[in-house]
Amino acid sequence: MTSTVTLAQRARNTHLTPPRYQICLIHPFDPRGEKVGGLETYIRDFITFHPTDTDLLFIGVDSVGDLKLGEIHKLTFRGRTFDFLPILRYSDGQAREAARSIAASLTGQFFVALLRNFGLVSKLIRSRRCSIDLRRVEFSWLPAVLRLPFIQMLHGEGVPKLQMDSLLRRYSFVHNAGERFAMATSAKFLCVNPYITERLQKEYPRQRDKIDTLWTWVNTEIFRPQPLPRDTAPFRIVFAGRLDEFKDPPLMFQTIDRLRQVMPEKVEFHYIGTSDPHRFSEFAAIEAITVRHGFKDAVGMAATLASAHAGILTSEFEGMPRFVLETLAVGRPVVSTHLPQLEAVIRDGESGYLVPRSDSRADIVERLVHRFINVRDAIARGEMDSSRIAASIRTFTPSTQLARVFRYHQEIQNTRGLMANPLAY
Repeated sequence: MTSTVTLAQRARNTHLTPPRYQICLIHPFDPRGEKVGGLETYIRDFITFHPTDTDLLFIGVDSVGDLKLGEIHKLTFRGRTFDFLPILRYSDGQAREAARSIAASLTGQFFVALLRNFGLVSKLIRSRRCSIDLRRVEFSWLPAVLRLPFIQMLHGEGVPKLQMDSLLRRYSFVHNAGERFAMATSAKFLCVNPYITERLQKEYPRQRDKIDTLWTWVNTEIFRPQPLPRDTAPFRIVFAGRLDEFKDPPLMFQTIDRLRQVMPEKVEFHYIGTSDPHRFSEFAAIEAITVRHGFKDAVGMAATLASAHAGILTSEFEGMPRFVLETLAVGRPVVSTHLPQLEAVIRDGESGYLVPRSDSRADIVERLVHRFINVRDAIARGEMDSSRIAASIRTFTPSTQLARVFRYHQEIQNTRGLMANPLAY
């Protein structure tokens, strides 16, 4: 009798309760950890801003060491709840060390962990009838095997001709093979800037309709414009993120050193991140004027950016650098070597300067220094306004960019009839 009542009650609840969208995130990351970067911010914001009619299952890494592997843990992050399935224990300290082989890398070990836990992972994703959100093309085999739709994001490009981490350069063929497979099997393939989108549409003409641009965004609830300090002594320049080789830290350090030589007042360089700058010999010249802040969460990073006068970027290539968007969002100008995508947010003299590239590094250094002096003088004269600077990123917010990803998942699940009943598992 009891079981009959229970079944009838469940049937009524099933009828009354609207079905919910189910999204599975798969990435070698722990949102509770200290890793910072575009990929990590994407996932943290994905959790923060996911719609109220959507449930998240995140298959990732335990970087803290306090969770049992292979079990679902209901976690709360920034006030939002999600299901977390850690399948690998890998500390932030390990992640900061450069891997010497794919097998030793976080991506490689996570790949093996997915194979080892394939039965559990496939059962969970299938029972929840998820669509899958991927950051790495190397994991696109999983939804393809499960015959479940997935959205693939390409955050960067494996370009051997450019300065890259040695491991990525050595094994770029792995990334390229993953890209081709993900392109063929994904429901949507998103790129972080239109230049990557254009390249892929030309390279994969038959898949052209599924390829689109999804710009990076900045959380404007945390990164808000703050008044610029009128006092420019010391003049504080900031950079946040990993000191990867393609970001050309030597050029950055040489620029700060040269600026210190030509500015009569004091110059300070502020670094937010966990990379060790000492591995670049050029850092020694500016170590005495550098403030190393280490890891900062979003609130701490916003405060540190607001305490500076300007940001610096010297990358050989990028997607759409989140550090730049966050710096502009707090109302601080950015001086950067030219990247085409930055033309959308950096307007010379208003939100910073884009410096043309040159075959001579000494020439680039001088151009960067000249523009920093322009910024310093404009701030001192009150000619730069933090609110006007922040307005340059008004279309690069979760409500305009990240919302599109959720909409894509909803459309995919509606079309394929994947929406799950909340009592089904």
